[in-house]
Amino acid sequence: MSLTGFRKARAKEELRLILPKINEVLESESAVLRIEPDSIMLIGDIHGNLDALEFVTRMREKLGYKKILFLGDYVDRGMQGTEVLTKLFQLKLEEPENVFLLRGNHETIDMNIYYGFFEEIGFDRDFLLDIGRTYERMPVAAVISGHTFCVHGGINGTENIDTITKEGAFPYLWNDPSERPGMITSSRGSTVREFGPDIVDGFLERNGLKRIIRGHTAIRTGYEWWFDGKLLSLFSCPDYVGLGNAAAFGLMKREEVNIITFES
Repeated sequence: MSLTGFRKARAKEELRLILPKINEVLESESAVLRIEPDSIMLIGDIHGNLDALEFVTRMREKLGYKKILFLGDYVDRGMQGTEVLTKLFQLKLEEPENVFLLRGNHETIDMNIYYGFFEEIGFDRDFLLDIGRTYERMPVAAVISGHTFCVHGGINGTENIDTITKEGAFPYLWNDPSERPGMITSSRGSTVREFGPDIVDGFLERNGLKRIIRGHTAIRTGYEWWFDGKLLSLFSCPDYVGLGNAAAFGLMKREEVNIITFES
């Protein structure tokens, strides 16, 4: 076995051993987390980029942020998804009250089969099924200090957040914002929707919220504000699939959000 192959096998075994413990912790969390921090760091898609993950965790320590929320998409497209998941799960086990891991649309078996993670783990179906059961335990969204709704993809209309379940995660992992009003069909597929500014207004008003923060979309600058500051997209994987994009993460203190960008 090559050195690379040995490292991959060791990383896979580390992840396998940690799954029962992380399953217990994730199972205990609700579909929508309620987090009440003085300050919190917000991280978008990582996509198997271990360097990006290590950078943001170093910045967390340097900037003195205790709480950190990841918005999903930890694997696929990059070749260190195993190491990224292991590191994230270890962080969660070490600091369950400070580290929060939302589910992304790539935390699904179907996506892993087609976009790289299944190949990365040696086409091991049983292992992928085990990880799939871990994905299903992940929270779908989080509300920070009663004013900011965080999710991987988006919203599913002007629904009450209390109706969100882990079993019904799909639209929250997949939907995207649009400048067009209403709920419209997405280019991502017939089961995915885009939501307009009127839908965002209705959702925020119904739930007494100020803004939405989400990931899911690769952005050249690493972040993008929508709808007069009512929605923020974050993407934390630099040079995603060779696109040459910058990456970004958010720093929230009270209700103010500051953005820090970085490159590979």
